[in-house]
Formats: sequence, structure tokens, C-alpha cells
Amino acid sequence: MNPFGRSWLIIITLSIAGWATGPTAFAQTARAKMQKQMQQVEQQQEAMQRKLRQIATSESGMPDDPQLQSLHREFITKTEKLAMEYERKKQFDQAREAYQSIVRLVPDYAGGNQGLARVLTYQTSQDRKIVKVLADQTWQDSGVVLTAGMPVKVEVKGVWKVVIESGAEGIDIPKDMRPHDDRIRFGTLIATIVSGPSELAEAKPMRLESGTEFVANNSGKLYMRMFDIEPNDNEGELLVLIQSTFGK
Repeated sequence: MNPFGRSWLIIITLSIAGWATGPTAFAQTARAKMQKQMQQVEQQQEAMQRKLRQIATSESGMPDDPQLQSLHREFITKTEKLAMEYERKKQFDQAREAYQSIVRLVPDYAGGNQGLARVLTYQTSQDRKIVKVLADQTWQDSGVVLTAGMPVKVEVKGVWKVVIESGAEGIDIPKDMRPHDDRIRFGTLIATIVSGPSELAEAKPMRLESGTEFVANNSGKLYMRMFDIEPNDNEGELLVLIQSTFGK
């Protein structure tokens, strides 16, 4: 049979080992991952406390002047009360700013340090959602709204196949689809943050993999898909765990 008269069919299987694709196994693994992450958060808090203590030894705390001391105490009392009120209302951006103001003024003040650590921990792990991303679909709305400036953590499990049919000349990626990130290849899980579907055509995708951490540059909906020209013949799905402080 003459092979030059036929097209080639290339099937690439992308597998992220270690997770079963079922939601139950995913949830069990996710809980174990959460415990590990909480240990990491505690270690980060300890490191932050050490840093704050170092700052405290290099900068003065309360001034010597009695009148300035009185003003400092008044500021700390009122600002801490305001920060706690913001926490109670779950206005964590404002609470973080208030605690940061206290720590900048008096670095060794325990109440300010503890409040700041508490808010940062909450913001990092406040919300989480598991999203299914299908290989044979284009951009898919995750249902998650990310907030600008908030840290985002991603875990990915599952397997999918990218099918590429080509002749001997191969396939040229259309100019308008060429990724700015050279790590993005056919079959890569990509994502973008936009206000709505009308912005997807101009969006610049980023690469996602298990363990990805980033800070959201803008607020908007998180969309995900497999990077491919024609996804219709692809197979499989990935389960993506998204952790951050979600917007409304």
C-alpha cells in the first residue's frame, strides 16, 4: 500500500498520574493535599513571624515621647478595632490593609502580626472548587470568578487525548492562535481570566499544570480548555481544583 497517498493520524495521550479520574478519589486526594498545604501555611506563618521579629529589632517600636506614645496607642487601638470589624464582615482586603498599617507603625505589636497572618491565611484558602474540563470542547466557563491581586492555587488530575490529523507537510499553528508562552503545546491545559465570552478571542492564555500558583492580574471569570486547533475529535477530561478568594 502506498503510504504517501494517505493522511497521518497522530494520537497523543496526556496523563497526569497519581489521581483517579473519579470525583471520590479526587476528593480524598484533595483532602490530603489540603492538610499538606495547611502545614505549608503554618511554616510560612512562622517564617513571616521571624521576619517581623527581625524588623522589630532593627526599628524602634513605641517612641520615647509620652505624647507620641499616647497617639500611637490611640491609633493602634482604633485601627485594630476597625480591622477586627472588617474581619467580622469578611471584608478581608480592608482588614489586611488595617493590620498592615499597625505592623508598619509598631512592628513588634503581637495583635497586628497575628491579625495580619490570620487574614492572609484566610485569603489564600478561603474558597475552592473542582471543575471538569473536557478535551473536545473550546473555552469552558469554570464558574469561578477570580479577584485581582488574590493568590490562586491549582491542582490537576486526569487524562485526555489530543488527536491531530495531518499529511506529510504537518500542521502549521494559525498565527492568531500561536501562544506567547513557548511552553504551551498541543494538549496543554490553558486558562484565561476575562469579563465574558466576547473577550476570549483576544485573550492571552496561560499554561496550567498541577501545582501552579499565580496572582490574578485582573478580576473576571476563569475559562479553561485544551490547546488545540480543532478539539472536536479529542477525548477525555481533566479535573481541576481551584483555590483562591473568589469574587462575586
